[in-house]
Amino acid sequence: MACPVKQLESGSLYVTISLPYPIEDGNAASRHNLNSNSHRGIDIATYEIHCAQDLAQEEFNWGLYFHRGNQDGIWYTLTRQDLTNYTGPTLFQLSRQQIKSSPRLHCQAVGLVKVLRIPEILCRELTTYLDWLALGSYGTVTRTFIWVTSMYLRTWHHIVRKLGSPALGFGTQFDVNLFLREALSFAYAEVRYTIGGQLPRPIIRSAFGIELGITEEGRPSKRTEIETKNRESTILEP
Repeated sequence: MACPVKQLESGSLYVTISLPYPIEDGNAASRHNLNSNSHRGIDIATYEIHCAQDLAQEEFNWGLYFHRGNQDGIWYTLTRQDLTNYTGPTLFQLSRQQIKSSPRLHCQAVGLVKVLRIPEILCRELTTYLDWLALGSYGTVTRTFIWVTSMYLRTWHHIVRKLGSPALGFGTQFDVNLFLREALSFAYAEVRYTIGGQLPRPIIRSAFGIELGITEEGRPSKRTEIETKNRESTILEP
């Protein structure tokens, strides 16, 4: 189950959910059902089909924010091209911003969903990988949510290989529809406060998130758990 997080954590990757238009837009409120209970009736299948068939545009802009440390983060977002003047080969433009201020203070941000945390020693490695991945993957994007989800899963596998952990099963267990439901439920509950100008925006830790190579308050990391099980199985062998 998703749970709230008080602050940004170093070495963490977040999915950012933002409004695709200024909150000063007079139609901002009418574009969203501001009933806080509306998320209970999300029909993921219909939502997916309408977006995939371009019957409806995504309600939110989805991005990735990598928080490397205090006043040090990189925010990857996509901006949809103006179709009236559309001449480029891609539907979206890629933005890579190295920022000192928190994305929680961005007026169009609805909220952040924490999906991954790594040891700080790997931050430089992950920055290089994310830069390469974002640049190489955005050209064929038609939906920002799918782009962000794909980026997250590929990043997870990349870090797992760097840590030398054989636990690659998470990628096959990840349910994109359940993750979308979790994120949309969070966004629908918070969008009214974004439109109202409330800052900073909240963070939740996703039920589909993972921490790799991290030990906090005596809690073993995923890698440590695996290594312990391997040692135990070796000891038990005759």
